Amino acid sequence: MSSNSISPDSLTQGFSGVSKYASSLQSVLQRAEAIAALPLQSLNNGLNDLNAKQSAVQGLETTFLSVQQSISSLDNTLKTGILNSSISDAGIVSASIQSGATAGSYSIEVTSLGAFSTSLSRAGSTAVSNPSSQGLSSSASLQLTVGSSSTTITPASTSLIDLVSAINSQAGDKVQATAVNVGSTSAPDYRLSLRAVKLGSDAIDLTDGGTSLLSSSTAGSLASYKLNGLPTAITSDSRTITLSLGVTATLLSESPSGQSTTIAVVNNPSAVSSSLSSFARAYNSAVDALAQYHGQGGGVLQGDSVVQTLTGLLQKLGNYTNGSPSNSLAAFGVTLDKTGHLSVASTTFSSAAGANFSTLLSTLGSGTTSGFLKTATDLLAGAEDPATGFLRNEDSDISNSILRQKAKISDQQATLSTLQKSLTARIAKADSTLASLESQVSYITGLFASYTGATNSQSNGLQTL
Repeated sequence: MSSNSISPDSLTQGFSGVSKYASSLQSVLQRAEAIAALPLQSLNNGLNDLNAKQSAVQGLETTFLSVQQSISSLDNTLKTGILNSSISDAGIVSASIQSGATAGSYSIEVTSLGAFSTSLSRAGSTAVSNPSSQGLSSSASLQLTVGSSSTTITPASTSLIDLVSAINSQAGDKVQATAVNVGSTSAPDYRLSLRAVKLGSDAIDLTDGGTSLLSSSTAGSLASYKLNGLPTAITSDSRTITLSLGVTATLLSESPSGQSTTIAVVNNPSAVSSSLSSFARAYNSAVDALAQYHGQGGGVLQGDSVVQTLTGLLQKLGNYTNGSPSNSLAAFGVTLDKTGHLSVASTTFSSAAGANFSTLLSTLGSGTTSGFLKTATDLLAGAEDPATGFLRNEDSDISNSILRQKAKISDQQATLSTLQKSLTARIAKADSTLASLESQVSYITGLFASYTGATNSQSNGLQTL
């Protein structure tokens, strides 16, 4: 019995009579209560069925949520993981691939890594030995200039530490500030060190009322590289450069003179195959979860429309085609067997994907535009959407039915409790009356015995001597 159900046995209260008919009266009371409790037992059975049905529906929710997540993972793979990059010399450059990239090859010669402009504050008349309390200036604001850009810096206090914090927060897009000790450990001398955020020759200065607080400034330079054999070098104020839409490279070191490094961006069918295999496992788990509710002995969801709807949903996914056999999952080795389970034939997939990668991408599509992923996303949202999904609605409807069933059980229990008290009172009164009559019979029997010489027998009444 479910923990949410209420046993009618809890209504029975002990009856202890005093007459010799007490046990018979107790049996009458129990039988009357048992008959009256039959509707309650029926309600409890209904509650148990509802609890079991809700548990089954929630299990299907979890199973199909896994299918939905596998579809999202496949969609994400197609956005970010369908390409691989290889580099002929990983010490020269590294590469990164983002959404929008396409297969291609890039030849790059790094002619210069460039440099960042730097500067250091001049020594004060007294060395800054404690940067938390001492600083470079007593002014409430200073002027920072990087190239042609100027920023007013207003630190929280005159300490060097607060100046560093103010520069990094107020002009962090232009320079990076640090406090460095140019003295010894025993005689520290903290200075302000500034480094430009971008490569290039922009000069850096920090002034207090027109007076520079910096003692030295070293100009940087732009990075430069040659791409795909072009004779003219391309300059950049960053060592991370954009080669193409979704393809970036980071310059790590300068190339040997005249030597180029090749970055190859190639299709990555194995990533798609892995994601499809994950989807197939989630799909097969859903098939097995539904199988227990089909046919004879199908349990609490046998014949339920939600099982039929979910079964149809899986069939649409497993047999997906985008208008022609060549644009179907089966064309790439993703097929259903006789038991309705999905599998990915790795050899067939690799061969078909290698020959028709663009067709594979078109067939799969995306979760928001077209193809298999759009179909799967929409179908699964129809089941799992928190507001409109039929699985969620089914769960909610069962929850409401459980609440109503519990209310009926509570009402029935109250009715039975009232009936039980009434019957017990009436039986107790009858027992008391019988006990009184028994006492009178005993008295009268004794009285007759004293006049007739008969003896009083507990079992036979008057008996003539």
